[in-house]
Amino acid sequence: MTPRPDQLPAWYSQHLLTSAPPPQHTGLTLLAAYSGRIVPVITTSTALALARIWHEQGAAHSIGDMVLMIALSTGSFAAGCVSAAHRNSDAVTTAVAFTASGMFAVIGPAAYTESWALAGVLWFVSTVLVYVVSSRHWRAARQLREDREHELMLVRLSSATTVATTVIEHDTRAQALAYGLMFAEAVEQRRRLDPHTYDPAAIEHAGLPQLPLTANTKE
Repeated sequence: MTPRPDQLPAWYSQHLLTSAPPPQHTGLTLLAAYSGRIVPVITTSTALALARIWHEQGAAHSIGDMVLMIALSTGSFAAGCVSAAHRNSDAVTTAVAFTASGMFAVIGPAAYTESWALAGVLWFVSTVLVYVVSSRHWRAARQLREDREHELMLVRLSSATTVATTVIEHDTRAQALAYGLMFAEAVEQRRRLDPHTYDPAAIEHAGLPQLPLTANTKE
């Protein structure tokens, strides 16, 4: 017999895992959650500003400064390739090396040229490329987070099911035991009322309810 929800014992609800409350989003929590979305544009904008400042301080049409940026960009790109080709390479190190290479490649022309239009085009292209590359990592991180939440939900459901099954089995045994004791008491009362007409063989032939086996009885 399966008990109704209102028949479950009081301690049943104490063993169930309560669901997590829905997150309350505020301006600060949204800013912290999506701060990674604005970091690329802040980074490229800062690089453009530094390049133009450097331009005003003598980098305009400076071959030496341009060669320096090319050397730094080439060196960072080579370091990224070596890190990516290594079997035990660190993904963060590889990403930083390629990012630095692209940044040097943008800062050099932006600081060298007199044209603000060319500098703006370089900033726009670099920003779009950064977002294209970052979007893949953001999707992977979101997928990983959703998978973890799904696994947690399955664990919580399994725990709640185990508790509910244990409660139902415990209540079923208790009800069967109570029914058997009540039947035995009724038989005893019948025997006391009229011991001359009491026929235990007839009762045994009709069949007595089987009491549930406890752990001690099984052992």
